[in-house]
Amino acid sequence: MSDTPSSDTLHKAAFLGPKGENADELERLLLEVLRDHVFWRRNFHPRDPRLIDERDKRTEAFDDMSARLRDELSKILAELKRAAPLYSPRQVAHIVSDPSLPAFVGYFAGLLYNQNNVVAEVSPETVREERAYFKALAEMVGYPTFLPKTLPQDAHTRRSTYSWGHLCSGGTVANLEALWIARNIRLYPLAVRLVARQTDAFASLADLEVTTATGERAALRALSTWRLSNLPIDAITDLHLRIKATLGEGPPERAQAFQEALPSVRRAGLASFLLQYNRAFPDDPARLPKVFISQATHYCWQKNMDVVGLGADALETVPVDDRIRLNTDALRERLRTCIENRQPVLGVVSIVGTTEEGAIDPLHEIEAVRSEMGDAGLTFWHHCDAAFGGFFASLLPKTDDGDFVPPAQLDDDLVGPDGLLPTDDVEALAMLPATDSMTIDPHKFGYVPYPAGAVLFRDHHVRDAIAYKAPYLADEDQSGFGGFLGQWTLEGSRPGAVAVSCYLSQAMVPLTPEGHGRFMKNCIQANQQLFEALTERFAAPEGELDLRPFHHPETVAFCFVVAPGEGVESVAALNDYTNRIWQQMTVDGREDINQYAFLLSQTEVGVADYAHILEDLLPTDVVQEAAENDASLTLLRTCLMNPFQSDWNTDEGSFPEQVADFLYDVALEEQVAHTFPPVPRPDADRHPILVVEQAPRAQEGLARYLEHDEKVIAHFDVRSCSAAPLKDLRDRLDDVRDLVLHVDPSAPSQAVRIARWLVDEARIAPEHVLAVTTQASNGTEVTTRLGELGLPAHNVILEPDLLTSTRRLVLRLNARRDIPAPSSS
Repeated sequence: MSDTPSSDTLHKAAFLGPKGENADELERLLLEVLRDHVFWRRNFHPRDPRLIDERDKRTEAFDDMSARLRDELSKILAELKRAAPLYSPRQVAHIVSDPSLPAFVGYFAGLLYNQNNVVAEVSPETVREERAYFKALAEMVGYPTFLPKTLPQDAHTRRSTYSWGHLCSGGTVANLEALWIARNIRLYPLAVRLVARQTDAFASLADLEVTTATGERAALRALSTWRLSNLPIDAITDLHLRIKATLGEGPPERAQAFQEALPSVRRAGLASFLLQYNRAFPDDPARLPKVFISQATHYCWQKNMDVVGLGADALETVPVDDRIRLNTDALRERLRTCIENRQPVLGVVSIVGTTEEGAIDPLHEIEAVRSEMGDAGLTFWHHCDAAFGGFFASLLPKTDDGDFVPPAQLDDDLVGPDGLLPTDDVEALAMLPATDSMTIDPHKFGYVPYPAGAVLFRDHHVRDAIAYKAPYLADEDQSGFGGFLGQWTLEGSRPGAVAVSCYLSQAMVPLTPEGHGRFMKNCIQANQQLFEALTERFAAPEGELDLRPFHHPETVAFCFVVAPGEGVESVAALNDYTNRIWQQMTVDGREDINQYAFLLSQTEVGVADYAHILEDLLPTDVVQEAAENDASLTLLRTCLMNPFQSDWNTDEGSFPEQVADFLYDVALEEQVAHTFPPVPRPDADRHPILVVEQAPRAQEGLARYLEHDEKVIAHFDVRSCSAAPLKDLRDRLDDVRDLVLHVDPSAPSQAVRIARWLVDEARIAPEHVLAVTTQASNGTEVTTRLGELGLPAHNVILEPDLLTSTRRLVLRLNARRDIPAPSSS
């Protein structure tokens, strides 16, 4: 490890550590939690009897149970060691993280108490901690003040600026709940129009005035289905509050009658609701609304569209730009088409942190499109799926009023061409407060154990759209974040342990630039360094390997392919090569996890969907053929979420250098294995080469190494000679195709003299002379001197080990098969 102390050591105190460095502290904390919990049990009515006495512990049944438990636990612990080492910096594969020390201890404490956050009556303290966490989460993303425990008496019938949200099992459920609420909110005006038409007692509701998308005031009865379907979100919640206030002034029976008469989608179901509505208004029917999302969407959105009754076909994907962000020009055109066709739009989903690339959609541009479309009469719910990247907001400082500091006022090291994030990414994050709802996963970049998802809403009034009450649980109408929370959540039972974990995590590491933002900064910087190391490592001469980025990484993920030096003939062939690389860098249940040097992942993209990006990655004819066949391209993918990756710096190199070297070696090995199958060629087809070195039969000699490789000798006729008697070399040159000069690191000048003799005296064309230099130090000097003799740069192979040198050499020699043999005349 480097002797230089890290300038940012917060993460070193906040995690168990890749080697369990903080195990003593964790053990002390867990023991304290356990002892404190047992003390609590013993002192709850201390005169109550002990129900497990010492005699029970000496029975055969007790001993048998204890022994079997220890045995089974031992087996499980052994099996778990085959799991992916998610704590290690060597894991650069997936969107997974090691829980922080506070989160882990908090989770353990919460488990002992086993609280259920469905209702504050059952779990008052863990509900309080959940609310405290969401207060910090809302502040991080710039939402209004989070809901208090108890609302003012008239808060349910007048607008108040509180945000709302809660923990759930993960991003899929969070997105589902946001979609569920958005569906019910957007269809609510149609339900009010329908109940006013069908029920005389509520016919007067049609006279209520609302503010339309274009800013006009009009009565409900004067508005068409299209205009009612496009009321602004705030206008819909205002309508609901006014109806609620009116009903609250009358007898309870009237409110109950309205609730029973309202033919909402919640009661009738989507299909039945639309059927009833269109029967009532046959000349002005309602249509199934659409949802727009970028083509980089997570697969859960199709499932969720299915669950809420809209159907996966109503989810329309929008092309991405060359940075894998939603293309707002394409979105604008789709929405204009909707206006022309009177096609209602339920919502647009932006993404902060796409699953594969970690890209950030331009939220500021989406909001500009929303304003533009609103002026044209179309509105939509804006949900942000920030399950992966929501915590990037912790990087951005706030003003005293809690607003994001304008990007133009931020330091250059944070934003801009030389900063941590591009300017437009920061502009996008600064627009989070304008969204209607948001998904963030604490169990991703929040460093909290699974399952911990979070859903947030800008306006707490929208939760009424899904409110269900259970009669056997007490509730008060003034409940804020308290009382029976289950009436406003999709999931009923929710673990209080997660709330404790989240709360303690942010209490120790606040969701601010000085706290959690430092973790984000570490990871983004590590990814930038990895990208630079990969780019440099694969900047090999022509004829070997080519790193081709699918996108330029902007946050913590990077997708790419490694292409063989001879080029890409088809997507299928490239996919096969990519999968062979991935198989050597993925978890497959090995007994010895030390066999995993580094772990990365793979993903797929449809060639037709991403053709505009892949044309810069692959030959045009290859892209066209794959697109016509509806093929997918397999990409290799790294994702850096471990704050310790930036600390790894050993004598063998830095973390990014070691990852790049290993990936290069794996890719090279697979390319050699594919190019040179272990099937001997006829002698006439074997490529004759002469290896010149000082001690050709020495243990570390290049010729000896080549001759012990079955794949090499099956395709090459390897000969060797000593470099000492230069005058004897001429007789050995007539029947070889190429000469390979093994440069001795301890005597590079001698190698240069040999090369000079070969070129000047023996008249060997420089392109037929290859030099292999195996040394850990910089070989720039000898490379330069060989280049002065006319040796092409790609004929000089400089590697720290003989194995990699050999693989590069045989690939280079293979590329020369069709080049005429040298002449020494």
